[in-house]
Amino acid sequence: MRDKLLDETGWHILEELQKDARLSYKELGRRVGLSTPAVIERVRRMEEAGIIEGYRATVNPRKVGYAFRVILAFATTYNNPDGVIARTLEDIPEVIRSWSVTGSNDYYMEVLIPSMEFLEDLLVHLSAHGRIVTSIVLPHMAGSETIARPRDRLDP
Repeated sequence: MRDKLLDETGWHILEELQKDARLSYKELGRRVGLSTPAVIERVRRMEEAGIIEGYRATVNPRKVGYAFRVILAFATTYNNPDGVIARTLEDIPEVIRSWSVTGSNDYYMEVLIPSMEFLEDLLVHLSAHGRIVTSIVLPHMAGSETIARPRDRLDP
């Protein structure tokens, strides 16, 4: 079913919704060459299949009080019994993304930081659980959060 939903038109719908999730069904249909009822049905089926997980506003962190963002590479000093790290991170709303990873680190986290003092407090708090390497994120250079159609090969 996923293959039928992700034909050329399905990908076109996803591209348009990722650019502007507030498009009316009428406008979305115009852009992808479908009638309004057909586009409503395609979007509904993609939602039901879990391809479209939700719709949300993108908030500018600087405009709401965050000075910068950091990526923390975190290596625990123990085996993570009963999800201690996961619970610790859930209690810190400034952690906007976290990943359990393989390699020399156990976790990577993306954290919004309102002040240098907050960063110092966070590092002290987390250092009780392991070693942390902090990288301050500089201005965005490339890429987007838009999910593109997968390719078999990278064409240089």
